[in-house]
Amino acid sequence: MSAAPDTRASTDRSVWQIGLPVLLATLGATLAVYLVWNEMDRRHRERVDERLAFVARDITQQVEQRMRAYRQVLRGARALFDASDEVTHEDWKTYVGQLSLQEDFPGIQGVGFSAYVKAEDLDSHVASMRARGQADYGIRPPGERPEYSSIVYLEPQDWRNQRAISFDMLSEPVRREAMQRAGRTGEAALTGKVRLIQEADRDIQTGVLLYLPAYRRGLPTGTEAERAAALSGWVYSPFRMLDLMAGTLGRMQPALRLRIYDGGTAEPEALLFDSHGTDPVRFDAPTHSISRDIDGRRWLLVFEQRQEAAADVDRWRTELALVVLFGALVVALTASLGLARRRAARLAELGASLARSEALYSTLVNLSGESILALDARGHIEYANPGLHRMLNLDARDVGGRSLGELAFDGNRHALQSMADALLGGDTVRMELTLQSRDRGEVAVLASGVPRTDSAGRVTGAIIVMADISERKADEARIAWLATHDSLTGLPNRSLLVERLNRTLASAKRYRRRFCLLFIDLDHFKEVNDRMGHHAGDEVLIEASRRMLACLRAADTLARHGGDEFVALLPETGSIEAACAVAEKIRLRLGEPFTLEQGLAQISASLGVVMCPDHGDDFDTLVARADQAMYAAKAAGRNTIAVWTAPDNKDKQ
Repeated sequence: MSAAPDTRASTDRSVWQIGLPVLLATLGATLAVYLVWNEMDRRHRERVDERLAFVARDITQQVEQRMRAYRQVLRGARALFDASDEVTHEDWKTYVGQLSLQEDFPGIQGVGFSAYVKAEDLDSHVASMRARGQADYGIRPPGERPEYSSIVYLEPQDWRNQRAISFDMLSEPVRREAMQRAGRTGEAALTGKVRLIQEADRDIQTGVLLYLPAYRRGLPTGTEAERAAALSGWVYSPFRMLDLMAGTLGRMQPALRLRIYDGGTAEPEALLFDSHGTDPVRFDAPTHSISRDIDGRRWLLVFEQRQEAAADVDRWRTELALVVLFGALVVALTASLGLARRRAARLAELGASLARSEALYSTLVNLSGESILALDARGHIEYANPGLHRMLNLDARDVGGRSLGELAFDGNRHALQSMADALLGGDTVRMELTLQSRDRGEVAVLASGVPRTDSAGRVTGAIIVMADISERKADEARIAWLATHDSLTGLPNRSLLVERLNRTLASAKRYRRRFCLLFIDLDHFKEVNDRMGHHAGDEVLIEASRRMLACLRAADTLARHGGDEFVALLPETGSIEAACAVAEKIRLRLGEPFTLEQGLAQISASLGVVMCPDHGDDFDTLVARADQAMYAAKAAGRNTIAVWTAPDNKDKQ
């Protein structure tokens, strides 16, 4: 009769012996899964935020660099006015055409010039424009205002840009604020949000305009009052924001949404650009905001991780779910060893997932367009993806085991080695370098590196990603060259002449040296233009430049001062006699016939000679007196040389 109680007690003990470990294992597994879940989710979100911030900084730099490039285009356009007595419509069309805007600066709507017209000069301005062939010309919108502006040049002249000709941008408050700011400061100024005059009833886009003031040649611009008095207009570029961003960034990443606001606040009415304007509003998406000053306007760039591109979050949560399943398997194993197979199957499934992730990672690395390197703890290359071969024509077996510095020329090996040392020291590094390619020579790259660490936090190596930026560097050099050189002859323009002459003046004052300056004007050049056409005139200017350069030394500078006028700076010529000898060589060479497609052309040259410090010790004085001497040579019958003399001394050489 006592068997039943013993059975119940045995059952109770069995349940207790099994239930308590299962309960403890369940509680322990639940707590562990909760902690792991939180930690993995936190790290995942940090990585998402870091990646989003990295992409945001990179895109922001692209936007800033592109706006700097557009600003440099306007500086080159202003230099055309600085270097010319008069810029005609054909001059402007030729200059803008040679910029290759659509190929080198996609996204720019055009480059134009808006003339500044005072109220008292309105009638004469309109009469002048009509005399040039624009019979129906009139500033729009009509009405009496204290001051006007008028778009007189805008290239390329497509159907959109033609709509803007003769529009008074000062009549609109947003444009007027930027134009007045540019005029006051002398620097580039960006407008707020506007609707461009070029917009029609279809494909309407938000627009902005970038202005740079242009001044009448020869007038001082050192103060705000002087700039206001010398203002002749504005060189400017209109931008349609969708076209601007497409030209700057290309096709936006599907996983990223970019919104740009004017004024620094994310107000709907201040929205300039939305890469995915049809997306629904999301409040849980990872975002990163960057505020930048763009030519006097505060832009707020808001980057958002789109829902469609957040599949990696779902994959991450799937892996977290595997952790939960693993905890459940531990609990089940505590209760019964019979679930070992199920646990093994889950582990195999997890291993397969990891293998797929590793294969996916390997595919992404091998197909990447950028070069990816892995360094070991000694700083030697232990892995290089195929991108390195495409960029430097080097196979992985060519670089395996070599030090990082061996990828560069001698002058950059120290920089590469310093980068490797910094990475192995635990620092994150981002720098521009020049590497050595087998078939391309020097290759400019942007290298970003992060250290690799083990579970104990010790640095075991580094990962370096290198992007080829050679084309971008070439574009920057080309823009810089256009800003300082004459596009027709390739000679330094007036702004570069000012820089070199001022540097020569400083050196001459410091070391008490003399140097000479020649002012050269081509006689009968207008007759060649009138008789044979402007193309023949351009050929004469180019060949004349070559002949004059052949008469100068390497240390000398020949600059195109404007039209058919040139200035030669002779920093190592310390006497009038030596300068006149150089001038005579130039005169003789320019007097030789020019063989052109249109026939033979004959010109001569009148040259004025000055010496520093005898005839002046500043830029304006020397150039003005050399110009006076040149006119004295013309007055003496042309095709001759004259040395500047003071007004009370009538002797000329």
